[in-house]
Amino acid sequence: MQIDLEYMAKICSVFVESDTAMLGLKELDLAGIEVGSPKLNERFLFHVQLMLDNGLISDVNGDYSGLATIGILLNGDGSYRSQNKKFRLTQKGHDFSKSLTNKEILSKLVTELKDAPFKSIFDGGQKLLEHYAKKKLDQLLTAE
Repeated sequence: MQIDLEYMAKICSVFVESDTAMLGLKELDLAGIEVGSPKLNERFLFHVQLMLDNGLISDVNGDYSGLATIGILLNGDGSYRSQNKKFRLTQKGHDFSKSLTNKEILSKLVTELKDAPFKSIFDGGQKLLEHYAKKKLDQLLTAE
């Protein structure tokens, strides 16, 4: 399965736009992210695993060691079940979200780095965001 950065942006936005720090699968589902029940949606599962692998989401203790930390358990038949365990977007997740919510940066990541390793996508997004912020800061400083 290919990484869908626009889909990851949607997941991140649910956290960013929430009034609470911690969300569960139920809240993501209610926000329009198709989590799946009783069997979890493969697309969701794939992307949430990537988010865990890269430390973008964690449980209340900062643990992101696997699906069980966010309440997703594997059944003996290969299907998944979930507990309504709360989890959060980490600081790294917020940083990544900022690059994904900038339409210009997201477009460049999707078109120019779509086949790159995730680390390159993350780092590239952060560098583009820094460059964008530096340009804005330079404009503010020269306006005085």
